[in-house]
Amino acid sequence: MKRVLLISILMLCLLVPMNAQAQFPPIGVEVECDQSTININVHPEQNEPVSVSCTVKNTGSVSQNIDIESELDGNDFSLVLSEDTFEQVEAGGEEPFIATFSASPRIEVLSEDFTITARITSWGTEPIMIPWGQFNSTSEVGGTVNSLPYSRMDLEVSNPSTRNIEVSEEATIQFTIFNDGNRIDNLEVVIVNQQEIEDAGFKFVSDPFFRATVNPGASSDQGNIILEAPSDASSEISIQVELLAYSKLDTNAEASEVSIRVVVAASSGGGGSIGLDDFETLDGDSMAMIGMAAGGLFGVIILLVIISRLTKKAGKQKIAAKEAKKAAKAERKAGRASKKADVAEEEFDDDFDDDLDLGDLDDLDDLDDDFDFDDL
Repeated sequence: MKRVLLISILMLCLLVPMNAQAQFPPIGVEVECDQSTININVHPEQNEPVSVSCTVKNTGSVSQNIDIESELDGNDFSLVLSEDTFEQVEAGGEEPFIATFSASPRIEVLSEDFTITARITSWGTEPIMIPWGQFNSTSEVGGTVNSLPYSRMDLEVSNPSTRNIEVSEEATIQFTIFNDGNRIDNLEVVIVNQQEIEDAGFKFVSDPFFRATVNPGASSDQGNIILEAPSDASSEISIQVELLAYSKLDTNAEASEVSIRVVVAASSGGGGSIGLDDFETLDGDSMAMIGMAAGGLFGVIILLVIISRLTKKAGKQKIAAKEAKKAAKAERKAGRASKKADVAEEEFDDDFDDDLDLGDLDDLDDLDDDFDFDDL
């Protein structure tokens, strides 16, 4: 009976003049949110949900039960409400709730529309059901959710090991850039320490930079940066070639860096033979030092040859003396030993003194005939 009475009262309220309804509506609801455009960062290292504060309000003159629902046009985003039902909201009362938007990291740049709807399901202390959409029983708020573009890249050098080259040789650094962002990007590779490299004597055979437009999830064509080593190096040259890849669309995006070591060996000739051109560049002191060294070496060779000859002759004389002593001993047994032994010893001493006479330069006349490297 009471239910019938309440419905009758509601119907009467709906039949009263419009201006009266505007002043004292029996039921009504309103929903609002702080934001209608939601931007989500889908960078893999920065991806976070976005929370929006919303409020549902009972604009009627009686208490109401209110349901909250949400809808997205696609499946790339998700929308979760902190509350989906409010019971016995007093006339003029408000209830807060949170709408949380999220997206998977790395998704492409896109947009979807969303709608949040508040619906009165019943009214009164003894709830009377309200058909969907009847008697101003619904309110909605809408907007757009977007995934933001981001730039991310990975510089990949095909051979990151140390490059060992000779003077005037070329070192080729080959690389590609992988676009790890979510949009087509304009990427560039530059040599960070270009001035330092040129100051060390290197030349850039190619451009010291590389540019490419790369699709998301793809790699660029192979890039090449070619260096030519200095034409002369008195000592070893070692330098780091620092490459940096960055986005020209987003200068705030983190760059990708790779460092390659290039080593140039010292010029040859410091420890090898000396040619005619080398003699032309020598000063007087250098020539004097070379002459002294050569003269000293020649003197050592002569001294070794003389010692060798004297050693050989002394050995022969010793052998002869031994033979003479043996013979003298045998003769002494026969009674003649003493005299002949003295004679033999005298001859040996005379011959040996003659051989040790360094003032006699006649021994050097036969140097070409007697010199043999075996004597050394």
